[in-house]
Amino acid sequence: MVSIRHALSGVLLAAILLMPRLALAEPKQPTEEESADVTFAKSFLGKTYDDELDIDGWDDLGGGLVTPPIYVRQYQREDGTNLVLTSREVAKASGDSPASYVVLDALVVPKAQKEVEFSIACVQGEDGTLKFMGEAKGSEDKEWWTDVRRAWEISLETGRIASVKPKGIRCTNPGW
Repeated sequence: MVSIRHALSGVLLAAILLMPRLALAEPKQPTEEESADVTFAKSFLGKTYDDELDIDGWDDLGGGLVTPPIYVRQYQREDGTNLVLTSREVAKASGDSPASYVVLDALVVPKAQKEVEFSIACVQGEDGTLKFMGEAKGSEDKEWWTDVRRAWEISLETGRIASVKPKGIRCTNPGW
């Protein structure tokens, strides 16, 4: 019994001594490319555009209505990096005038790992609102993939994008 107490007090002492070092450890700094991508993405915030927004060097993979008046659009660069923009419709299309939008938020997602796909068409639970995005993988013969590695939620009120836990989120199979 005495040796267990002695061992436990040694472990406790080591933990107390190491705690300040762990607290002082600097968080991983983003790479120069990650910082440039985030700066680039954030440069779209508040930008107003009509109909569709073309971005040089990025392929428009499409998007659509999340819930009125919030829209989402996905772009992909040649290296597989994804850019997602959420927008609010500020003027409906009428006659000769296209709809007008303002960008609310932006997300840059580096190329997913092998066999993992990024999707802007994800849901959680029984709610069919496509307000989630995720990196998922699954069987090609399934419509929905439930092995979601990382996930984000689009706020239906503000259009802001926030990282969320992927539990319970499923994404559409992009090949379906």
